[in-house]
Amino acid sequence: MSNMIPETAGKSYRGSCHCGAVAFEAIGPMREIVVCHCTDCLKLAGYSWAATTVQEDRFAFRRGADNVRWYQSSDFAERGFCENCHAQLFYRQAARDTISISPGMLDNFEGLYTSGQIYRASLPDACILSANAPDLDEEWG
Repeated sequence: MSNMIPETAGKSYRGSCHCGAVAFEAIGPMREIVVCHCTDCLKLAGYSWAATTVQEDRFAFRRGADNVRWYQSSDFAERGFCENCHAQLFYRQAARDTISISPGMLDNFEGLYTSGQIYRASLPDACILSANAPDLDEEWG
């Protein structure tokens, strides 16, 4: 796997879906986070989708594996989501022994960072955040 973050080797990354029905643990090294703007990700997430990746033998469900529904999302990959809250959790390519994890599902981000984006040409202009976009926390909080 390319772009692994050496500082994440051996670190435990626990996470869960929104409702908590699915919980998992990944033991690093983890790949740098990549943001994907492909049409599939835009349709699934309503915006772009990001992922870090770990070797599949370093990933385990802590609970709720039976709550994960996998479906074929393309000729070469499948995606996993929680059947209860429908959170998009995982992505797996058939020819690889890795599992990609949405970083928003992780409880801790220590050592992880975003390194880039793919399918930038697919991102609609309306989804591009301008550099001077204001923080609106107080208005929406």
